[in-house]
Amino acid sequence: MSNIRLLHVVLISLFIVITYYYIKLNGVTLIKIKKNELFVYISALTVSLFVLSLVYYPEECYRAAVDGVNTWINVVLPALLPFFIGAELLIGLGVIDFIGTMLEPVMRPLFKTPGHSAFVYVMSIASGYPVGVKLTCSLREKGMCTRAEGQRMLTFCSTSGPLFMIGAVAIGMFGSRLAGTIIAVSHYLSAIILGIITGLLFESGRKKNVRSPGTLSIRGAVNSMLKKRRQDGRPFGVLWGDAVRESINTLLIVGGFIIMFSVVIQLFSITGVLQFLAGPVEKLLSKTSLPQTLVRPVLSGMLEITIGSRLISKVEALPFIYVVSAASLIIGWSGFSIHAQAVSFISRTDLSPFMYMLSKLFHGMLCCAISYIICRVFLSGRHEDVFLVAPGMLSSYSFLRGLAVSTGVFSVLSVSMAAIPLLCIFFRLVTGFYIKKK
Repeated sequence: MSNIRLLHVVLISLFIVITYYYIKLNGVTLIKIKKNELFVYISALTVSLFVLSLVYYPEECYRAAVDGVNTWINVVLPALLPFFIGAELLIGLGVIDFIGTMLEPVMRPLFKTPGHSAFVYVMSIASGYPVGVKLTCSLREKGMCTRAEGQRMLTFCSTSGPLFMIGAVAIGMFGSRLAGTIIAVSHYLSAIILGIITGLLFESGRKKNVRSPGTLSIRGAVNSMLKKRRQDGRPFGVLWGDAVRESINTLLIVGGFIIMFSVVIQLFSITGVLQFLAGPVEKLLSKTSLPQTLVRPVLSGMLEITIGSRLISKVEALPFIYVVSAASLIIGWSGFSIHAQAVSFISRTDLSPFMYMLSKLFHGMLCCAISYIICRVFLSGRHEDVFLVAPGMLSSYSFLRGLAVSTGVFSVLSVSMAAIPLLCIFFRLVTGFYIKKK
């Protein structure tokens, strides 16, 4: 504790000294400091404090960085690599244009987004953060959606994956399949609701011609795919190499953020920052019936959802409804670690990172509310049962096994996305609803 207090004194003193000399050298008051200069000043000060903390706590930071590396190599890399490579190939080959043309009459009225968003949403559901944001930004960079459409896609195409929510969190940490089912249902349902609401509130004034399901044409979808392929023009070997290189570069960025935030969370814990932030909230909750023991796990989850979920699972004698609601809140919010990864992709486009983070805040709140309602309505009194920490039932996956599982999931989803529109057309033909030519 004495070391922590000493560090606090040093950091506060450094902050006061740097602030005083900055104002004195520039000859301005705090009110007159320009916005850009203030941002640069705060950024430089924050990074300086971070580096000083690394020097002050080298062993703790090293162990946290090793944990981050292990998480990236054993969990994130095999889970996301097939989705990144496969998605880049499908975009280059024009398959996304085929799927988008066929699903345009479904996605446009519902979400006010192009048909391509159906593919992005399904890929996001299957793989989790941050695939949805990455694919949305790729479509925007290639001009396959407008700025408004891309912004709306970010509201419902950025989701966690079922393997994480049901497998890692619910079964692996909570030891409860029921908790995973409730978390997943509330997560995806709230994403759909948020996407529909966003489409209704922020619909652009420019109307776009949308074909009805009765005027769908396989020939038109195939022509769109072939046109996109001709525009791309890269041989398949070059396309494959570019897809692998782009995917590896993206995963290196993701891994860097995971390692960095693993160290940041460790620093927040050992320096007492989390305790400082949790104090006022715990005092406020002491006047209500809500459990105070959830404050610090939730705050940790606001930074990184895996660590927050693990801390929630360690809270003893907690009602089931609060466990599920708290986990839904932080998974819907996704954490600053995921936000940093998402912003690194969004910053390459003209989309707004602030609007994305605001939508994730509403997503988390909506997930929490829906989970609470589901527990109240469908569990018939069991929601108040005390949650007892059960041993995890999730077996550990090796790198190769995780890579094989994620590759199989991606292959099945890709074939399904291409087959669903064809099956719909076949059904209409069989039932007598012939496709009309334009």
